[in-house]
Amino acid sequence: MGGEPPVAERRSSRPNLLVIINTILFAALVALLCFTAYSGRNLPCYYENDVWNSGISHPSQVRVRFDGSFDRSSPFKGPPSAEVDKAWEAILPLNVMRISDNIFQHLNASKHAVRLPEAAGGGRMALFEAFHLMHCVVSNKALWDATYLDHYRQETAYDQAHRAEWRAHIDHCADMLRQKLMCDADATLITYNWVKRHRSPHPNFNVQHTCNNYDALLERSQNHRVDSALIPSRDDSLEGSLVDFDEPPFDPLADS
Repeated sequence: MGGEPPVAERRSSRPNLLVIINTILFAALVALLCFTAYSGRNLPCYYENDVWNSGISHPSQVRVRFDGSFDRSSPFKGPPSAEVDKAWEAILPLNVMRISDNIFQHLNASKHAVRLPEAAGGGRMALFEAFHLMHCVVSNKALWDATYLDHYRQETAYDQAHRAEWRAHIDHCADMLRQKLMCDADATLITYNWVKRHRSPHPNFNVQHTCNNYDALLERSQNHRVDSALIPSRDDSLEGSLVDFDEPPFDPLADS
């Protein structure tokens, strides 16, 4: 009959309306999350554009408790010795590796990145960023040598003879490490303890972290290493691929 619907029917329509509203809000939230995830790919430290996510799984992550005690021994701590040098050398591969053109196109890198000859497997020449930063810590003209000038006398003599080059290298390394630390912005919390002979609370740097598996990077670099004899020189660079820059280009589309 005409008129308003029964009270019970009007009440039953309210839950349906709430379901519709909730569904719309949920769909909007999902769309926002998807948009955020997609936009995040353009962030400089977002992992979507790295080698591991360009069709290859990211290196496994491991839980590691950092050993941050000042007086605890470590194979990587000084004073320098043949054993300490050997420990550092074991985690710093000196070789470059090849990446396929398929991986390269995901990197947003310079379009003029060095090509490798077919004898080396083709593709592009590459290096994991972690190894570059490790090089900044321990290689010749790097921070480790600079703290033990008396021990690394041969390197020190060269550096003093080429002081401007040495200073530029140290400044470069310090700034690269600064950029990486700010990029990662590690929010792991450090707590404090009471320690004998300290009047104030002392920070406990023995903190647990979730880390990318560095050994996996070493293994992958070794599996895709390029024989040094096959690395192109300026004289035999592939035709049309040699573009000279005053400095490696910041803009990946730059031609000069």
